[in-house]
Amino acid sequence: MDMTTSTSASMAGMTMTMTSASSMPSSTGGMDMDMDMGSSSSSIMMTSAEMAMVFFQSVTTPLYSTAWTPQGQGSYAGTCIFLIVLALVHGILIAIRSIVFDSNQALHRHRKVVSSDSDDYPGSRSELESMGNQFRSQWNSHPFRVATETARALLEVVIGGIGYLLMLAVMTMNVGYFLSVLGGIFLGTFVAGRFGASDLHH
Repeated sequence: MDMTTSTSASMAGMTMTMTSASSMPSSTGGMDMDMDMGSSSSSIMMTSAEMAMVFFQSVTTPLYSTAWTPQGQGSYAGTCIFLIVLALVHGILIAIRSIVFDSNQALHRHRKVVSSDSDDYPGSRSELESMGNQFRSQWNSHPFRVATETARALLEVVIGGIGYLLMLAVMTMNVGYFLSVLGGIFLGTFVAGRFGASDLHH
């Protein structure tokens, strides 16, 4: 009787020990999971703070590539001068496009102005015919020439590429780069704004 009781007590003790031992890793795993979630949450918050778009002042901000990283005041000033000249060239190219392609009457045929004195409501048949005539007149006054359109397309590619380079310089959020681009836009408008003032800010 005593042996049976002691054996039962020993087995019960072993069962309790195994149960407590098996419950410890699960609780530890829960704590580790909570710690991992907390650390990931804090890292997400830190990443969001680091990604905030704010202007800053630095003379070692890379431009377009890590190979183009000013190492001091002199190289930083040279980079800013380059951005001023680039923005100036951008404005001059827009003016050239306006002079050569938009204002050159030799590239356009005589435009026949189609006017309508009718009082028909918008969308009526006569109004639609008048709009169609105006469209045909504009289309015929701009003949397609391969050489002209190729030059126009290439010039537009250069203007667009320079514009995107200026945008990337501003997106560095470096104050000096930003002011340099604005200075170049000012000079470009001052020098050639009268030829294409409506497009120089694009």
